[in-house]
Amino acid sequence: MSTYLKDVKITVNNFYNNMIKEIVENFDLSEKEALVYLANLKKGKSKVSDIAKESGLNRITTYEILKRLSQKGLANGITYNKLTYFKVIDPESFLIKKERQISLAKKFIPQLKILKDSKTKKPKIDFFTGIEGIKSIYEDTLKSKNKVIYNVTNVTNLTDILDHDFLNDYFKKRTKRKIKVRVLISEEGANKELLEDSKKLLREYKIFDSKKHKIPNELMIYDDKVAILSFSGQIGILIEDEEIAKSMYSIWEIMWENL
Repeated sequence: MSTYLKDVKITVNNFYNNMIKEIVENFDLSEKEALVYLANLKKGKSKVSDIAKESGLNRITTYEILKRLSQKGLANGITYNKLTYFKVIDPESFLIKKERQISLAKKFIPQLKILKDSKTKKPKIDFFTGIEGIKSIYEDTLKSKNKVIYNVTNVTNLTDILDHDFLNDYFKKRTKRKIKVRVLISEEGANKELLEDSKKLLREYKIFDSKKHKIPNELMIYDDKVAILSFSGQIGILIEDEEIAKSMYSIWEIMWENL
């Protein structure tokens, strides 16, 4: 073979290999699928055996690949005189098909985002048990980024389970971090000793009628969190969700404004 013919053969092979590479990278086909597609495109409507010979693959493999291409809408099989012939779609149709898929995918993206957002926005709920669990929730409020806690509490029941030292230490830490508390306090627990340091402890309060409104437990709203404490059961629930926190804050604000 002359040097010229060798150079031509190398050029053709390189061109063919580059086409396979481009099809694999840009049209979501495997290398063997690209081989069979190009072989069938070159041969036109052909028997499996002829396509296999052109692609350099065995007949069984070629047939399975042609079935996959048919499932993808890239080839059509026609049986004539008990022989099956395959013909792949032309490159222009291939491109139109990909463009249509991309267009449909773009339309579907907003729905996928909704699904993704619904997952990421699911409330995070943690349960705490015992006195130490309730203390853990109190300590979490010290992380408040908005520097304000909206609170409804029954002081009598609170002081029955949380010791004086812990509460004093908590008040000091909260004040040091400049975290304010706006609190609705039950009348029965609103003693002078508790309230006299309110300004110093960055506490703003209103008192509600504990005979009229039975609230034996405690509610705290801060940042995107809602903490519900049961003193009698010694359990706490911490919910982290922006919408729930907004709703609970609105309820708290209605109570505050009506006192």
